[in-house]
Amino acid sequence: MVDFNGEEDIRELLKSTYRPALPSVEFKERLLNNLMNEAATLSYHQSILTRPKLWAPIVGASALGATGYGIWLSLNLIPALLP
Repeated sequence: MVDFNGEEDIRELLKSTYRPALPSVEFKERLLNNLMNEAATLSYHQSILTRPKLWAPIVGASALGATGYGIWLSLNLIPALLP
């Protein structure tokens, strides 16, 4: 049986057992294409978010919806929980 003196011995054993795998050329090309597509999509979405005329109504409607839900919750759920 092999005697291990510590973590360093185990690390060296694992290094000798498992060699790093090199990615294929096809994988690299596919990864680059995916990253380029994501970058193009992200820049498009960022341009939409930087226009106040587009996101201001969304924020307003969300705030109105949250307020309405809070009022509905206080009228319907809270009385049901009270004795």
